[in-house]
Amino acid sequence: MSLRSYGVALNVFAAGMALCVPREAADAQKAGWHSTVEANASTLFGATSQTLMSLAAGLSHTGDGFSSDATFAFRYGESEDDQRVKFVNARGWAVNLSVDGTPNGRVSPFVSASTEASLEKRIASRSSGGVGAKWVFAKSNTGSANISAAILGERTVALSDTAVSATSVARWSWRVKMVQRIDDRLSLSHVTYYGPRFNVPSQYTITSTSVGSFAINKAVALTLTFNDNFDSQARQRGAPTNNDGSLLFGVRGTF
Repeated sequence: MSLRSYGVALNVFAAGMALCVPREAADAQKAGWHSTVEANASTLFGATSQTLMSLAAGLSHTGDGFSSDATFAFRYGESEDDQRVKFVNARGWAVNLSVDGTPNGRVSPFVSASTEASLEKRIASRSSGGVGAKWVFAKSNTGSANISAAILGERTVALSDTAVSATSVARWSWRVKMVQRIDDRLSLSHVTYYGPRFNVPSQYTITSTSVGSFAINKAVALTLTFNDNFDSQARQRGAPTNNDGSLLFGVRGTF
């Protein structure tokens, strides 16, 4: 089975489990500040040599008045050409921030901002920000599922070795997010962002992440993460393909 097939299966499984979340009152998540640190890696060797590593950190707040999430992620990868010479084939970082106004309600307005850089997508910088609303359509003490819609302003600057000029556009941002705890140790989560450009729907981005987590104890968990990203303009900036993905094994610490 291919890497993409594993990812599709994991996406479908996470979505199916989250859609089974019963529509009943939920126990509120413990209020206060929470932080996470996660390290992931994958490697191939033999006829093809390739490594990919990523680090991520997050800080979140949960409360009746508001909830917020801030995340930082960095990735780095190397591969080999036909002459067995190593080269960097993946490098990037991303910062995301969001604040929800009424986190315990069925409908919650929010503001969000993000910035990123990506060698794979030939992006020197991409910054965006906007406002939207989230609808929680299923929630229980073992999971939740919600969808959201937002309007974003975005500016993208391509890497200097390309002839593509900087662009400023407006986008829709549609998101589906699902979380399901299977038992005391095993949990699944899935989130997909779809961002078509205003008036030019053929120009769009899709970012999809599915995670399976197995808790060793209250603070440490093993993770299996599938990322699948699509940018319809990546090849115009000089990228070899519009789509890239990864399957990573990692360790997460929660504090």
